[in-house]
Amino acid sequence: MNLRKNIQNLTNDELKNLRLAFSKLMEFRDNRGFNYIAGIHGAPQFKCWHHWRRRGEPRLLPLFCPWHRAYLYWLEKSLQDQVPDVTLPWWDWSSPISRSEGLPKAYSERTDSAGNPNPLLKSRIFVPTTTPPLNEDTFRNPGSPSELPTKNEVDTMLSKQDFADFEDDLEDIHDSVHGWVGGSMGRVVTAGFDPVFWAHHTNIDRLWRIWQMNRADLGFPPDLLNEILEPFPFTVRDVLEVKRLGYEYASASGSS
Repeated sequence: MNLRKNIQNLTNDELKNLRLAFSKLMEFRDNRGFNYIAGIHGAPQFKCWHHWRRRGEPRLLPLFCPWHRAYLYWLEKSLQDQVPDVTLPWWDWSSPISRSEGLPKAYSERTDSAGNPNPLLKSRIFVPTTTPPLNEDTFRNPGSPSELPTKNEVDTMLSKQDFADFEDDLEDIHDSVHGWVGGSMGRVVTAGFDPVFWAHHTNIDRLWRIWQMNRADLGFPPDLLNEILEPFPFTVRDVLEVKRLGYEYASASGSS
């Protein structure tokens, strides 16, 4: 069972391996690479679900949580192909340290401890099929740390009993963090290319996991369990239980 941890609590070796795995993925220019996987979310593939809708999809379905869980899993397995046992960490933006310091240093430092460029700081976006073509580094324009979501907001969201109400609140908080980071993260078209996107969404997935744990059932509409989470070879049913995917979160409280 792989354990996803708070980014603040990674050991030096765990952070080193995470950066190495991202760096290796960023070297590939085929469908194994970070640029390709990042492009599933926004440009050029636009497969993500947001606010019950996917680009070009006429139906309204609450698939934000399961689709992004499948997406995270897909990247995590790709990272593990490069460095075994690497897992995606989460960024708890409602924690005291985040609301004091903002972005985690693991994602904002320009270099690692050896003086090498930090692959978690930015990535190169290369999407020649857009108009105009995208060929640029990701960038950020973060706001004041005090503007990040609060623990009270998160607790209120977790208290919702109906899945649709919970997902709506979760996605509103999710949107606010994208806007807070700004820059590439502030646009659906480029958000997935920023490495911090994955720490942000891992926290979103963790919060869904906590919501699920606080219930007697999984709380997902049963008539949607067989919906396919394109382009991944999973249905909603396949991703409801994180342990079936081979991972768990280190702490429901976010403290480890």
